[in-house]
Amino acid sequence: MTPLLKRALDQAAVWHRGQKRKYPGVDVPYMSHLAGVAVLLAKHGFDEEVIAAGALHDAIEDTGATAEDITRLFGRRVADLVLAVTEPAKSHAWEERKQRYLEQFMKNPWDAQAITIADKIDNFQSIVVCATTHGDPWPMFRRGRDTQIAGFRAIRERIVRLPPHPLIDEFERAFVEVVAAPAGPSSLEHRSA
Repeated sequence: MTPLLKRALDQAAVWHRGQKRKYPGVDVPYMSHLAGVAVLLAKHGFDEEVIAAGALHDAIEDTGATAEDITRLFGRRVADLVLAVTEPAKSHAWEERKQRYLEQFMKNPWDAQAITIADKIDNFQSIVVCATTHGDPWPMFRRGRDTQIAGFRAIRERIVRLPPHPLIDEFERAFVEVVAAPAGPSSLEHRSA
């Protein structure tokens, strides 16, 4: 691990301190997701700035961090990548934010698209793990399973138009798994097992 990556992971842990994943009945620190995205990008050979941006990809969206903070700490390219994958302000309706995000995805450079793809893969894997280990993840999403799956299909339609890459192949496998994921054991059943 390079010093840049270590600093990015440490800073992500500080900025996201106290945030949790959407798992019923168990507190999984949000850092699990950020590390998962970074690992996926590293696995597929992306450079350290892309991996650092992957670790920091939700900082502007979900914490008090700014693009200026990221630029100062990690450089302009990392900040630009984080900005490229940041959803529009939460003052907009959920549906509008998701539509703008999809439109931006197709305009982004490949490195930013790769961060989005790794983000989705880790989210899909988390849903599958949750369903098989911790309980039904879908009630944790305000819009429910059907709306979430529709959103996943919308981003998939754009991802499959990109030139072939092993990261996209991994996305496809994760997509199939999340669509087929069972509701999962109830938290009560899991605790008594």
